[in-house]
Formats: sequence, structure tokens, C-alpha cells
Amino acid sequence: MTDRLSKRSPLLAEILRYINDGNYERAGDVWSFGIGHGSSRAHSNQDEAVFQKMRRLVYDHVARTVAIQRTSLANPPAVDSLAEEFSKLMDELTPQTREALGQAFVPIATGQDLPIPGATPEAEGELDALDRYYAKEILEKLDGIVSRASALGRMDLEILPNRRVQFLFDEAHRCYLYGFHLACAVFCRAIVEGALKEVVDPDSETNRSIHDMIGVAVEKNVLTDDRPRCAREIAKAGNRAIHDPEMFDRDYSAEKVEEILTNTRKVLGELYRLPS
Repeated sequence: MTDRLSKRSPLLAEILRYINDGNYERAGDVWSFGIGHGSSRAHSNQDEAVFQKMRRLVYDHVARTVAIQRTSLANPPAVDSLAEEFSKLMDELTPQTREALGQAFVPIATGQDLPIPGATPEAEGELDALDRYYAKEILEKLDGIVSRASALGRMDLEILPNRRVQFLFDEAHRCYLYGFHLACAVFCRAIVEGALKEVVDPDSETNRSIHDMIGVAVEKNVLTDDRPRCAREIAKAGNRAIHDPEMFDRDYSAEKVEEILTNTRKVLGELYRLPS
């Protein structure tokens, strides 16, 4: 098995780099990348290459800041967090350029806020920053998504579950593929609970506690072998994810979350089988 299962991931990442650098152009129906604005690698001198790295560093910082301000309760990264990386890049410049450029980065050294680069209106600039940030994030996840999806087998249930269980199943797998472990565990618990309600207790004869329904499934011989244990482990993981997410994050590795999903699929395979 190769390290990269997605052949599109590295190609798209390279194209995205050219888009972020503004180094692309369109001629009719054809797009060209890495040749525009006189900045192709073949003609870039040492300083120009370093300047490009600096621009990427600033733009990525702004994009990350704009995204965090909208989606996180944590403070965005301080601009002086770039100082160390800028210092390393400054060392790569020729001595003459380094001396002339030194004063340009005084705002970074003093921790002043950076404006969004470019002369675009604020709303347009922030939209571009969000586009930049999330395009990169999705591409960084792509290879892992393909890898995890390729390890899953087909689900061939003998009986089709109700729409609720189908919806929860889809959502759990999206969370798993994108690496949202806590949400995946919550959905897996909801899947098992919904499936038990449909198969084991459709007339609400129990109090519909997931553990009570697992017990009834065992009594009716609906869940056999290791499936009752699997169902209990799924319920435990889901409860932990809901009520103690910090402990869940500590105790449930990516491998354990994969096991929870696998067990969910096993339980469904037994619940939705034709009567023998």
C-alpha cells in the first residue's frame, strides 16, 4: 500500500499553490498554471523565491485568522507568531536585499496587526481569505479520506433500514472520513439506538433505553456472538463523546473510533437480516 492513495491530492495541491500565488491565467477554454506574471520557477532569482515564500506566509496567516474569528472561541494566532519563520526566510536573502528589507517588517517585530493583503474591499478580501484557508484544509484531508474510504467494505443489508437510520449512517461515515471523531461516535450511538427502536422495540414496550433494548435484543436472539458487546461499546463511546468530550479525546484514538464504526456496521448487519 502506498503512502498516498489519492493521485489527485498532490496535483490539486500544486495547482492550488499557483492559484494562491496568483500565478495562473486563462486563454479561451484552457487554464495555465505556473507560467504567468513573469514569476515561473525557471526565471525566479533567489530573492524572488524568498519573497514568494514570505507572501504565502502572510496570506496563510491572514486566512487562518479570518477563519478562526468566525468558527472558534479561541484567540486567533498573534501576528508575531510569524517572526521566527520570517527570520529564517530573511537569512535566505542576499545580504544587500536583507539590509534593504529589514525595515519593511518592523510591524511584525512590534506585534502590530497585519491588514489583509491587496487592495480589495474588506468583504471581498475576507471571502478570498476563507476560500484560501478551507481549500487548503480540504486538500490536506483528501488523501486520508480516500485511504479510510478504501478500507471500508460494502454494506449489503438483507433488510433496508428506515430513513432515519440511513441518514444517521451517512452522517457517521462523513464524520469518520473527514476525521471528526467525536461526532462520528455520537452518530454511531444514534444509529444503534435508532436501529434497535425499529427492529427490537417498534411498539415502545421498553423505556427505550439503549441498554434495555440491547438486553431485549439478546433475549430475542436478534443480537448474537460479539454483537451485544459491540453495541454496548458503541453506546459507551457515544455517551462519553456527548458528556465528557475531553475524556473521549484522550481515550479514543483514531483506531478506536474506526473500531466503533466497524462495530456499528456489524451490529446493523445482524439487526437487519432476514429471519432464519
